[in-house]
Amino acid sequence: MPVAPPPPLSLFTLKNGIIESAASQNLVDAFAADFQGLHHFGSKIGAALDLGEPWTGTLQEEDLTVNYAYFGEGTGPQDPGAGAMIGKRALIYELLTQVTTQEV
Repeated sequence: MPVAPPPPLSLFTLKNGIIESAASQNLVDAFAADFQGLHHFGSKIGAALDLGEPWTGTLQEEDLTVNYAYFGEGTGPQDPGAGAMIGKRALIYELLTQVTTQEV
């Protein structure tokens, strides 16, 4: 029985307030929307628990995993970070490792 190839992992960079990727513009737009939602949600939780801004976030569904992380300089719109999106449920540790080892 033939095995279907795994869905491609799309990587994104967050730099100077811009999200870039070699992926299609539709994927960049989808990642940007998910990133904004995750970051906003994390900020609300961080404020409620007096923890500050989140440096990472993950959204995981049956057929989608989205992850982002900042690289330590800060968590503001201009600070560097990266993200990833894949069309399946993925191990968070493996995805976070790939995201945080990207060159920015």
